[in-house]
Amino acid sequence: MSTTTTNYCVVCGDEHVRHDKKRMEFDVRGKTMRFEVPVKVCAACGAIEQPDVDPAELAFAQYRRQNGLLTPEEIKGIRERYKLSQKSLAALLGMSEATINRYEGGGLQDEAHDQAIRSCASAEGMRDLLTRRGDRLSEWQLQRAEDALKGVSGNLSEIMFDASIPCCMPSEKTITTGFREFDYRRYAAVVAWFCQHMNTVTATSLNKLLFYADFLHFRSESVSLTGAAYRRAPYGPVPAAYGDLREHLELEQVIEVREVKYQNGNMGEEIHTGAKADEMPSQLTPRELKTLEAVAHKFADFSPGRISDCSHQEPAWRDTEDRSLISYDKAAQLSLPKD
Repeated sequence: MSTTTTNYCVVCGDEHVRHDKKRMEFDVRGKTMRFEVPVKVCAACGAIEQPDVDPAELAFAQYRRQNGLLTPEEIKGIRERYKLSQKSLAALLGMSEATINRYEGGGLQDEAHDQAIRSCASAEGMRDLLTRRGDRLSEWQLQRAEDALKGVSGNLSEIMFDASIPCCMPSEKTITTGFREFDYRRYAAVVAWFCQHMNTVTATSLNKLLFYADFLHFRSESVSLTGAAYRRAPYGPVPAAYGDLREHLELEQVIEVREVKYQNGNMGEEIHTGAKADEMPSQLTPRELKTLEAVAHKFADFSPGRISDCSHQEPAWRDTEDRSLISYDKAAQLSLPKD
């Protein structure tokens, strides 16, 4: 037992609790991990408060130490050393992006995957991988990895939010871009705003929120918010080249994608702001922020599936051929209420 502190008991409200340790056991792949977790014990009622930590994480950490496996931080460090996104590292290793995401988020890797990722730590291992499987990467991602391999550091803070980021987004000012040249910085700012102001953001809901924001702004201002073009996809409108754009946003730590397990047992992904999101220069005017607030208010209590269903009712999606670019002319028929 250790010293008394002036913390409040969550059960009876008494302010005297002592710090103690509780022994726990957790089975990991047939091995029993034994460890201690700090707890608080109330001197008045005897209630025990455990810390807000998942025992599985502690057990996995111990298992990694005992078996010489890479930590989540080490896996992420290897990837970032070569300026690779989770998607690109997964492609090089023949894994899924969700797998790399899970390992960096604390999931326990198997030994075969651990060895494959560990082989990337050396310059020789990465050079061999890029030679054999570099064709699995986009041209810009391959070049970035090769530059990192050569020792070209490419200070991340200097290239973040570069409007010239290469992707397949149309850049001309036409009705399919809302008469604005696509601006990656503005696009990143809108993505970060939705991640900060919506309760839950998934890839499905984000694509639809972006569509509604751009088309709503065009309806009132005759120009889109980001200059993004949108295609008709089976599950609703999506930004053209959204895969490349998401990879950039992840790599530059504007967003962070986390694998989550829902109450029904299904696995999914949620998008959150990344470590560099707050460093983004301000790009949006008060009028533009008002557009985002209108979209967020409309869909505040909608599930991602329900947002997708709403987008299927929009003439902009319904009257466009599959995979074709959607004309901003359809913004006039948008279902969102006018100011």
